[in-house]
Amino acid sequence: DAVLIEASLDTEASELTVSQTLTLKNRTGQAQEAAVLRTWPNAFQSPDTSPAAAEEALYEGCYPDGFSIGALVMSGARVARAGGESKAVAYRYTDDAKTVLSVPITDGWQAEEWIEITMTYTVQIPHMAYRFGEDSGIWALGNAFAIPAVWEEGAWRTDEYAPVGDPFLSDCMNWTVSVSVPEGFLCAGSGYPTAETADGRTRYDFVSPAMRDFALVVSDRFHTAQAEQDGVLVSAYATDASRARELLDYGKQALACFSARYGAYPYQSYTLCEINFPMGGMEYPAMAMIAADLLDAGGESLETVVAHEVAHQWWYAVVGSDPVNQAWQDEALSQFSMLEYLEDRHGLARREEYEQRELESALRVTVPRGVTPGAPLDRFSSMSEYALVVYDRGAAMFCALDRMLDGGLDDFLRAYYERYAFGRATREGFESLLAETTGEDLTPLIRDYLDTYILN
Repeated sequence: DAVLIEASLDTEASELTVSQTLTLKNRTGQAQEAAVLRTWPNAFQSPDTSPAAAEEALYEGCYPDGFSIGALVMSGARVARAGGESKAVAYRYTDDAKTVLSVPITDGWQAEEWIEITMTYTVQIPHMAYRFGEDSGIWALGNAFAIPAVWEEGAWRTDEYAPVGDPFLSDCMNWTVSVSVPEGFLCAGSGYPTAETADGRTRYDFVSPAMRDFALVVSDRFHTAQAEQDGVLVSAYATDASRARELLDYGKQALACFSARYGAYPYQSYTLCEINFPMGGMEYPAMAMIAADLLDAGGESLETVVAHEVAHQWWYAVVGSDPVNQAWQDEALSQFSMLEYLEDRHGLARREEYEQRELESALRVTVPRGVTPGAPLDRFSSMSEYALVVYDRGAAMFCALDRMLDGGLDDFLRAYYERYAFGRATREGFESLLAETTGEDLTPLIRDYLDTYILN
């Protein structure tokens, strides 16, 4: 499947005008009356549906100047069959938050049939410190574009934009994206672009194959640092040159570590961008957003978050999973990978000190409501609770597996990366491959960590 986008950013109005064409094949195994798309920016139209407004502390951190509306405002949609003429269609939203867009296919969309959906819309970018929003002259455009919903077990996945975690389930597609911004603004994204300036505007062109999503960060405040690591162009964008160099160094080291341990990084570039938001980082294919507060702090707090985000290129970008119902499968594994990075870069003692301080202490906390690392996102009451349980307790499970295998978990992870590259792994697939590669039934240990409620 493929995505073609032509977009133009108006920094004065904080709006992105978009023309988007989706070339999609019906892989559901049955005829469909409509294609279903996710339009995540619409969740930000109201405090009732904004994921950044669910907690008081999060709201204050994300909306420093009060609530600001974000939206994806459709202008029109047309559908064409292979070789046929495109026809306007009467699309509709099927959820209150308007994040589920149904695009009807006249006379039905047959199994294995290709169609083209062409859409025009305007993304209203809210003034907020978040993965989607503008703050302090930095436009973060995470989950800003319409994207196909996933078909699973006989239905379209239409999960809400949960206030906790990263509820974005998607399959890999080939993205071709052109973005026009005012001259003097830098545009970073999922891939490394070519750039051409004329008539006061700069056009950035991205060709980004096999990616689950596509994100952008735009600013005229950025300094950049670049280097090559194992044939990959690594770029860092930050509001201070020394910050950019520090980001670059950590990004290079993490890419080298994980490529050696798990298998080669598949994309031609990797980019780290500073943004303002009250979280550590946010992963997208071939890039990550890193919180300005962490860049202020520097040191281990920054290094460990960068390593975690880089690990997501293996566990999310390449090996997909279900971030709504099985968030441990990418988050806990990325946290475990970060521990392996600490060991490679700073020695075993540093890793063990981190495990003692963060993971073992997390196992001693009683979390209310029976929440476990294997719980779906809607069971968690806050980001801090989610991080404690999924990141730290979940990573403790991977540490336990590694000990059971006498340090041999990497052998499984290499096989896991190869087996599920650019696909999606279920929990059952994870457990089955683990048994296949190790020759051991480790399901009781997994259940103990993921599904057993801890009382302290």
